[in-house]
Amino acid sequence: MMHTPTNTTLHEKRWQALAVISIIQLILLLDATVVNVALPRIKHDLGLTDGSLTWIVNAYLITAGSLLLLGGRIGDAFGVRRTFQVGVVIFGGFSLLATFAQDATVLIISRAGQGLGEALASATGLAMVSLLFPSGPERGKAFGIWAALGGLGSIIGVLLSGVLTHYLSWRWVFGINVPIVMLLIVAAAVMIPKFSHRSSTSLDLGNALILIVAVAATVMAVMGSGIEHLPGQRMALLLLGVLGIAVVLRRCKRSENGIIPARLMTRSPRMAGYAIVAILAATSGALFYLGVLLLQDYLGLTPMQTGLAWLPFCLGFFPGIFLSQFVMQRWNSQAAAVVGLAVSALGFALFAFGVPLHSYWLGMLPAMLVTSIGFGCVAPVAQSLATSDLSEADAGAGSGITTTLQQLFQVFGVTLLAAVALAVSDNSGVPTIAANGFVAAFAVSALVMFGGALLIWAGRNALALEPTPSSPQP
Repeated sequence: MMHTPTNTTLHEKRWQALAVISIIQLILLLDATVVNVALPRIKHDLGLTDGSLTWIVNAYLITAGSLLLLGGRIGDAFGVRRTFQVGVVIFGGFSLLATFAQDATVLIISRAGQGLGEALASATGLAMVSLLFPSGPERGKAFGIWAALGGLGSIIGVLLSGVLTHYLSWRWVFGINVPIVMLLIVAAAVMIPKFSHRSSTSLDLGNALILIVAVAATVMAVMGSGIEHLPGQRMALLLLGVLGIAVVLRRCKRSENGIIPARLMTRSPRMAGYAIVAILAATSGALFYLGVLLLQDYLGLTPMQTGLAWLPFCLGFFPGIFLSQFVMQRWNSQAAAVVGLAVSALGFALFAFGVPLHSYWLGMLPAMLVTSIGFGCVAPVAQSLATSDLSEADAGAGSGITTTLQQLFQVFGVTLLAAVALAVSDNSGVPTIAANGFVAAFAVSALVMFGGALLIWAGRNALALEPTPSSPQP
């Protein structure tokens, strides 16, 4: 069979398609956080236990995280555009079901269904951005827009949840997705071009099943998911997950058509992109989680005020994107990654120094702006490198790897850095995070970011490698 060359075609409606894909990504990431503020009202109205309440959040995260790689590979086999559209329809359908849920079982199933929709739509959405903008200055701008709107979704989720729950009903947290998704389905059909695909691409269902179980076990172990006070079970799940992932990676290294094609695990700029994606996901996930706690529990802001307080963070993304473009045009992607990580490290350091000031305006706002500039600078580079030189036959698999890393390391970052904050906190035995705990977590995040900058700088020769297209062999 002839191999599929790396895509170099510039589609006429690529910017309109990017707008549709990015807005859908915003909705997907918004839904991961929008439910959090509404949880107390949901618990009261449906008479849920704390265990059931936990699964309303976890069902979405575990399902999405464990199915992203398979979702990407399904896109390679059946077409990324078609798979993307199916994912959006599934997400919208289960959002409608969640809107009318009358008990915990239906709501948890709905959240798992939303996670399935995200797994299909998110991986293939990123793949389409990579295919629409294969190279050149436009690629960095496109990934900057995609990353900025995705980050905006996480922040808007907190604000929107408070507004809808307070003024309408928690059911609108899910119901608002339905009309928006219906409009976006039509827009996607009109704006997004068709891409070629290999109908002979193997889904590698054996390794896919192992990987699904392994990733789900890892996420459950790290998050707790109802077994927070059973360390033995959590450790067993973690070992099962790590072992399963290792087995799949070893088996896929010998296969060019596996769930993770061997050609995607070779030394290339993609490896640096994966590393940056992991660092960014871990630290940003912890920042949003700890930042909400800091603003509400430490500074005393209401949920709505907390959402508004995060809006300036979105503004810093855009000068960060321009900074990224300037550095890449003046030097290269490696320099932009180093600058972005270093600026982000400075931002986290400002968070650590700002906590004792006990002030949003003097302590938190400057740190937010600096950190968001750093994120805006490094995020487009990370996504661009992680999906670089992907053929149309591997766009889904490559993007599935990237989105899976994002999901996993976001969970790792939140859990581990929250554990650091609790361990350091001087809270007289009460399981709450004190000021010194926030300082410690932000300081560790700054060190991780700075360490990432040093690693990327030290590995600059790897980033300077000639592109290695991922085209499958005949």
